[in-house]
Amino acid sequence: MFTRSRCYRSLILLVVFLLAACGSPTPAPTAVPTEPPTSTPIPPTATPVPTNTAVPPTNTPRPTATPRPTDTPAPTATPLPTNTPKPAPTKIVTPKPTNTKGAAAPVSTGGGVSSLPSTLENSMRQALNTTVAMINLLDQMKQNNDAGLCQPLLASYRSLHDAPVYEANGKNYEWQQAYDAYRQAIGLADSRADIFESCGQSGSTLGPVNWGAARKSLTKAQFLLEQGIEWTKRATGLPANASLVEAVTRVRLSTASLLKALEDLLHDDQACGPFITEYNILLQAPTYDVSTQPTNVQGAYSLYRRAIEMTLDKTKFVVEVCNTGGEKLHNLNHQIAIETSREAVGYLDQALVTLQQ
Repeated sequence: MFTRSRCYRSLILLVVFLLAACGSPTPAPTAVPTEPPTSTPIPPTATPVPTNTAVPPTNTPRPTATPRPTDTPAPTATPLPTNTPKPAPTKIVTPKPTNTKGAAAPVSTGGGVSSLPSTLENSMRQALNTTVAMINLLDQMKQNNDAGLCQPLLASYRSLHDAPVYEANGKNYEWQQAYDAYRQAIGLADSRADIFESCGQSGSTLGPVNWGAARKSLTKAQFLLEQGIEWTKRATGLPANASLVEAVTRVRLSTASLLKALEDLLHDDQACGPFITEYNILLQAPTYDVSTQPTNVQGAYSLYRRAIEMTLDKTKFVVEVCNTGGEKLHNLNHQIAIETSREAVGYLDQALVTLQQ
């Protein structure tokens, strides 16, 4: 009974459903394409496929339009500065010395002359420097009328007066000539000792007469000392280990001195002394083996030997004349000797230039 009643009820519901379906046609569902399944393995537990519920997108607000920058007004033109005149540069005025004749620069006293003996050449150079310094002091004194310069002038003179004395016995001719010039120069300074000692007394400088006499003597002393120093250079011979350059330089000096002695012998028999000394220097000039040396050295050595040999050959008669004493030199031979010596000096100059190449 109960079963039949359920059947009737189901039949009635079916009829009602069919009548409802015929009365309102349902539109066909739209096919939604689905993507083919990917090859991703399916996990063991099947995840239920979500229902195809259309999710309305959220209305993402669009970014608001950024307002364009307003046009910045152009800067107003800055007015040019007015043409203000520049102030004139201030000149730095260096105060002038109160002495209207100009301040004297410090003058070197030359260091003075050591009273302790060393070498003749060293003492002569000290004496020369001191003499030159005294001359400069005198010139400054005259220009500025400065009595304060008397003290260094007197100190320089006293050091010159106390210059050392050397023994001349046994020295060669050149050394003696140098020493004579040295002592004569000091004697010239000593001849004006009273003038130097009076300088600065009563706060005054030297008068015109004393100033002129002192300067004249010192100028002569300077000349003698310069000559004496040249003599000292010729007073020593060539060392055994001299280089070719040193030999050529020394032989050139001796040849020039020999030439001067030949010229002096025309009117002065006393020139035999220096002539013999220089002749012996040439006679003992060293020889060198330059066979393995560069071409320029060989050429210089050839000039060196030619100058020596031609000078010795053309002047050997002068040695005989000087040794016999009193015999007059033959004018023609004498002139030939002078010309040959002058030519030899030229060869030696050329040799020195060749060695520098």
